[in-house]
Amino acid sequence: MSAAVEVVLGIDVGTTSSKALALDMDGTVVGSASAATVWDVSDTGEVQIDADRLADVVIDVLRRAALDAGDSTKVLGIGITGMAEAGVVIDDQGKPVTPAIAWYDQRGAIELAALPAEFLEEFSAVTGLAAKAECSFAKLLWLRANGLGELTDKIWLNALEYIAFRLTGVKATEPSLASRTGLLDQASVRPWSATLEMIGADKRFIPNVLDAGRALGPVVGDAPESLLGAAVTVAGHDHLVGSVGAGAVGRDDLFDSCGTADVILRTVPRTLTNADRSSLVARGLSAGRHVLPGSTAILGATRSGLVLGRVMSMLGASTIEARQRLADTWSPGAGASSTVIVSEPSGWTNEVTIQLRDDVTPEEVWAAATSYVLDQTAELLEAVAEIAGRFEHAVAAGGWAQLDGVYRGKAHLMPGLTVSGVALPGARGAALFAARAAGITTGTLADQLPATDLTNPTKEHVS
Repeated sequence: MSAAVEVVLGIDVGTTSSKALALDMDGTVVGSASAATVWDVSDTGEVQIDADRLADVVIDVLRRAALDAGDSTKVLGIGITGMAEAGVVIDDQGKPVTPAIAWYDQRGAIELAALPAEFLEEFSAVTGLAAKAECSFAKLLWLRANGLGELTDKIWLNALEYIAFRLTGVKATEPSLASRTGLLDQASVRPWSATLEMIGADKRFIPNVLDAGRALGPVVGDAPESLLGAAVTVAGHDHLVGSVGAGAVGRDDLFDSCGTADVILRTVPRTLTNADRSSLVARGLSAGRHVLPGSTAILGATRSGLVLGRVMSMLGASTIEARQRLADTWSPGAGASSTVIVSEPSGWTNEVTIQLRDDVTPEEVWAAATSYVLDQTAELLEAVAEIAGRFEHAVAAGGWAQLDGVYRGKAHLMPGLTVSGVALPGARGAALFAARAAGITTGTLADQLPATDLTNPTKEHVS
């Protein structure tokens, strides 16, 4: 009988789909699987998902990725990354009492806007987030205003943390995910009492902190047999884990995740001050804990992918070849025509506005769209540089970076930009953290994870 093939699994639980990879001890992809993320959308546009239904889908994707790696596969570790702000309130029996509301759902915006201005200023300084509906705190305000009961015996888990709980029976909080809730004091990495009091919770609402790469425990219970015994870790926020998978986490590195939301990321090897965080938020960025202990992640996001995709669709560029041809018409010297204006309404919506003041060509419309999104990115890069300094190396990953014309535009702003050859950097990064959770400290696979000091993990704050 042949020896079992040892693998680690990494899964990226995304807004659109969940994608898993199986890596062998050489870091080679030997299996994969995926499934769509199916949200419940109401007639009024509210978007949510049943947490157990999501967990069932994710666990099945992990099972299929292991199976794809071979019949005799032995799974040593599982790393989970993905969307940050969506999560659930669970009771003392571990059962969800709320749905997982999508991060982009605007519930809570009205409740946030009603809070005192001085508190909202303090909110940005302490949490590193803008006071917008995207953060989990906003969803919790809305839930409290719409019948959610007492929270004194309840616990908050991000969706990824809930999936890990389903696998292991252990409740824990990963710092980069907690940083997106609005419930974490960035300076102390502890729950912030001000926001907890507003939702009627205490510090027990946030479980013990465990850094990415530390195992919650092994897979137990009624999980698929192929996963039993594997060490499970919550790897954290997808963009940060993607930077690990793409190898762009140095203090002089810039990572650009080029999806529907275009995200730039800088890793700063220190904790920022409240003044730093206020400055960044005022410039349209956020700052929170990194998946690498002791570091801060500065994030800036635009909707470049959505804008460019909508413009291409309008212009009839529906195939890869047609998109390449249209993107190639732009060059760094091509300014936007005054007869074409591309814009977006305020707030995180799905709308793109194109105003035509005269007869224009498709190339002129594309040039206007490209100039618009590049101007947005340039503003974010300048704001980041004021805190983190200038970057030396820039790495891009994601579908939009594969279009030569779009790449040239980004390289115009980010000199020396390279495109990562890593497929699914989020899932790969999660698998690397799974290797650490499984105690794999030597060999090719272990060497691909950035060195971090996990001998001094984040201090637990719940007795």
